[in-house]
Amino acid sequence: MIGGIRRECGPDFRIGWHLSIERYGLRLEELREMTAEIFDRELIDYLDLAPWDYHQIVQEGSFRGRTLLNVFADLPRKGGAACRIRSAGRATRLLDEGCDFVLIGRAGILERNCPVLVESDASHESPALPVPADFLRKGGLSERFIDHLRGWGDVVRPGSL
Repeated sequence: MIGGIRRECGPDFRIGWHLSIERYGLRLEELREMTAEIFDRELIDYLDLAPWDYHQIVQEGSFRGRTLLNVFADLPRKGGAACRIRSAGRATRLLDEGCDFVLIGRAGILERNCPVLVESDASHESPALPVPADFLRKGGLSERFIDHLRGWGDVVRPGSL
């Protein structure tokens, strides 16, 4: 599948792979081996690694004692991490642990200028979730998107109009 996307889009089109490590029932060793092969075949340009907890220590297998992030950080690649990054400090720690870049999701939804805020204040943290719907409106989000976010369960404060 990824090979077909690469063929159709060509080498200049950036392709990333969002990998939620703890899902799908695969062993960590299998996931790392598969990821290494995908990078080796140049099918993707970056890995968007999304562990539930980037501090999580592997408890068993050949990577025991390492963080989930560290298991993938030493692969030859261009890679990022996305794992509930909502503060400048957390982003800095991920870069220090070997990520080439960090990706933001909810933080960027909550504050469209989040990268600027982080760049200007090393202690910046996104607003605590859930936020009132009015906070999102003031940030420029449409009613339709706010309604969509209500389905996420932890973004829009229940009962807020």
